[in-house]
Amino acid sequence: MSNRITAGFIAVLAALTILHGCERERPARVETAARAPASGALKSERETFERFGSNCPDRDDCSSVSVTREVFEQQPALNKIIREQLLAQLQGNEQVQETTDSLDEIADQFLAEAAEVERISSARWQLSGTAERVARRDDLLTVEIKTYRYSGGAHGIPSVEWLNWDLSTGERLSLQQVIAAGQQAKFWELAEAAYQRWLDQQSGTDAEYGDTWPFQRSEDFRFNDDGLVLRYGVYALGPYAMGPVQLTIPWQELRGVIRDRYLPQTQ
Repeated sequence: MSNRITAGFIAVLAALTILHGCERERPARVETAARAPASGALKSERETFERFGSNCPDRDDCSSVSVTREVFEQQPALNKIIREQLLAQLQGNEQVQETTDSLDEIADQFLAEAAEVERISSARWQLSGTAERVARRDDLLTVEIKTYRYSGGAHGIPSVEWLNWDLSTGERLSLQQVIAAGQQAKFWELAEAAYQRWLDQQSGTDAEYGDTWPFQRSEDFRFNDDGLVLRYGVYALGPYAMGPVQLTIPWQELRGVIRDRYLPQTQ
């Protein structure tokens, strides 16, 4: 009897020892599985605003205002700056002296001006805008804010801005924050070299093109798979027919010139 009790006690003790060993190992496996990026999925919804000119039976022939904006969940500061930038571009940025923060007022004024010229012009005025994400690299989100304004004439005026937002800090990221300390001159040297490469690829340009449309700096940037891209609007580096221009500085040229945290890990 004593031997049976002793054997049973040893078996129970052995089982408890094994179970205790399993419990010791379990937290390490849980911690590994629980690891996640600093910022997870970024949810959003789209808000759409439309307004058409009055006394216009066919909307295809009406002057119009159409705006679509991506609104991000739990990102009030980001949504605020996107809305402010979008409204500024819809009003021509610094080209107007008095501005409003009301989309209704912007639409009313635009359509009223369109109605005034309907008697002398058949042009269908158009004001449109979009704001939506175009890229995300880890915690760096890029939103493209694009507007187009047509009020008669040969063509309308497009306006595009890239807004880079650091999700980890909740702040806008400027180009100056990306360039490494003491590397400003080197960065713009690389940018000008990218301009020259772009110019060499353009057909129909002559030796005087660079004098008429010389390189200039731009603070409008984003990252893509090839490197850092600088964006220039119409008339910045060429005539309207040339359209907007994008200059790319390859990743391999950016090492030591921009801060390491913005370089891809494979470089």
